[in-house]
Amino acid sequence: MSVSLRPDREHRAVAWLALALVLGAGVALWPLAPWVILAVWAASLAGPVHRPLSRVLGDRPKLAAALTIAVLALVVVPAVALLALLVADAVDLIQRLMASERGQETLRKLVSSDGQGPRSSSDLVALAMNQGERAWAIGQQIAGTAVRMVLGLVTLIAGTYAILVDGDRWYRWIETHAPIPGSALDRLAAAFRETGRGLLVGIVGAGLAQSIVATIVYASIGVPQALSLGLLTLVFSVLPAVGTAIVWIPVAAGLALTGRTAAAVILLVAGFALIGTIDNLVRPLLARRGNLQLPTYVVLVAMFGGIMVMGGWGVLLAPLLVRLAKEALAILRDDRLRLTPAPL
Repeated sequence: MSVSLRPDREHRAVAWLALALVLGAGVALWPLAPWVILAVWAASLAGPVHRPLSRVLGDRPKLAAALTIAVLALVVVPAVALLALLVADAVDLIQRLMASERGQETLRKLVSSDGQGPRSSSDLVALAMNQGERAWAIGQQIAGTAVRMVLGLVTLIAGTYAILVDGDRWYRWIETHAPIPGSALDRLAAAFRETGRGLLVGIVGAGLAQSIVATIVYASIGVPQALSLGLLTLVFSVLPAVGTAIVWIPVAAGLALTGRTAAAVILLVAGFALIGTIDNLVRPLLARRGNLQLPTYVVLVAMFGGIMVMGGWGVLLAPLLVRLAKEALAILRDDRLRLTPAPL
């Protein structure tokens, strides 16, 4: 029995309908899209834990996925809690520095513990309640942020679990129904996984190594809020070559201004000899392991541009979009070369 083909007009109508529905689904899913992306990356990075458990448990993939999530939670949850405390302290430190009107006073505050500003969650609550009319608005903002965070974490955990259990089946469905060839989809998927691994290993890993050493140096010479300064060192480590110096050079200047010349010299020597050397040695090694096929400068500009356009999530989404765009252009080039007839 022969099957009649649809007229071109009907086919175009169905194509436009499919496009409109896909765009509508994208708009509906966009608020939680970053968490979904993190779930895909988390499932990919959880392979060293999930694969051995799957082999041991055999035909119980759901149990293997649940145990993998449990193992990751034991590592991630304490790290997130510690990071939240450090961020609060770092914000407090920055606020106190911005309140200083003179440069020398700012540098002195950087290495002093004057007890000013909120230092704990109870202090933050008391500060909010003392604001009178602003207290309700602050409470609403905190509640809204908490709700979004809870929804995001649920999406992350449930998504990671679902991908570990059914990810291969989902990918085969996408491969069957996607309007692009399977080879192109495989290349884009590989670039997607590469970006997550590269950002974590190649950039965050090198910055974490620098910040750990810097925090140890800060604590050993008696700099207050060494953990907060270590977090700032991690943030600025994204900048190649001179990033961490934006933190430890002003700290050394503050030590010198407060009469702690020996500590200032130790910090300068450690900054150039240890922290800078780690950047030059560890970053290339981790970058090769992370295998992110983007120059550091491009990643940096993408992060800054992403923050300006998309807020905090732009740090992750913008490098991902740039990397996928690069791969899409490479796919188009290869297809053009393949379709171009060879000269006679």
